[in-house]
Amino acid sequence: MNFTTGVFTFQTTQSQQDLNNPLVHTVKVLYGDHPYLPSVSIYFQGCDAFPKCAGCHNPETWDFDESFQINFDHLLATVVQKIELLLNKYPQVALAFLGGEPLSVRNRRSAYLIAKFVKEKFEDRVLTIVYTWRMPEDLTKIDIPLDYFDEFVMGRYIKELHQNGFPASSNQIYFSRRVNSNVRYSRNSKLHELFR
Repeated sequence: MNFTTGVFTFQTTQSQQDLNNPLVHTVKVLYGDHPYLPSVSIYFQGCDAFPKCAGCHNPETWDFDESFQINFDHLLATVVQKIELLLNKYPQVALAFLGGEPLSVRNRRSAYLIAKFVKEKFEDRVLTIVYTWRMPEDLTKIDIPLDYFDEFVMGRYIKELHQNGFPASSNQIYFSRRVNSNVRYSRNSKLHELFR
């Protein structure tokens, strides 16, 4: 089945109901999921990494458990409401996509559509950050645009490489496409080409 939004066509074999209803473990408002901004954080249910990361911070989100299915419109309204509440107090906030795996086939379309809506509505008042086990070369193979994601934490969490601070393990890549950002490092010179 093909689904077209804007100029991008999604190809999928999932049912329309599944496409409209992502798997979400929880939506939280907190500090800690962005390096310096308060965030509305969407924890998607289901992780397609294999093997799973030993010492994962959220092993309860690994299973693609359909009992966590939520109506997309309800999820979007909840996220927007929480962002608006934060923006009443802070000049800028983050929208964090975590999991589980927000870029799994089961959830990536919803993550993209939420990021698109939020960026178009709030513009630079909201920074979007996605956490994924995928590396830059893996992102070139997924079937959604990455245009509406401002920042990425890429790579598996490796317990032996745990560090205090951000990101959680030293092998992970933090990348920001914002010109005036505090990019900590990127070990792949093709990152800027990928995220143009």
